[in-house]
Amino acid sequence: MPGLARTLVLVFAALCLSGCLSTRGTGPAAAPSIAQGALGSELVGMGLGGSAQQAALKAEYQALQFGAVGQPVPWQDGAFAGQVVPTQLYRVGSQDCRGYTHTVTRQGRTVQQVGSACRTGDVWTPVA
Repeated sequence: MPGLARTLVLVFAALCLSGCLSTRGTGPAAAPSIAQGALGSELVGMGLGGSAQQAALKAEYQALQFGAVGQPVPWQDGAFAGQVVPTQLYRVGSQDCRGYTHTVTRQGRTVQQVGSACRTGDVWTPVA
């Protein structure tokens, strides 16, 4: 178990240093995005990277931006599958915020992360 925890921390640190997922439109307004750091260390520690990581972030954005309360937004990429379940929208000052639960499964191993994110401009940013 200590090796797994170390791996989780290292992968999370690498993710925090990487870029953001964004969907850019060709019109004057770009589509909103979610900050990369939304994926917690538990999820990243499963080896989530590349296209699976992008699929997970896209599902987080879809759940936060458009998801109905309690309705899962599923995603799958290769050996990874997951779902993001959003909670009720709430406001903090002038920001829209939302809680969510993100579950990822790989080769029979399931990890779950519970978090919250707030929208500032066009970006959903995880909050501590």
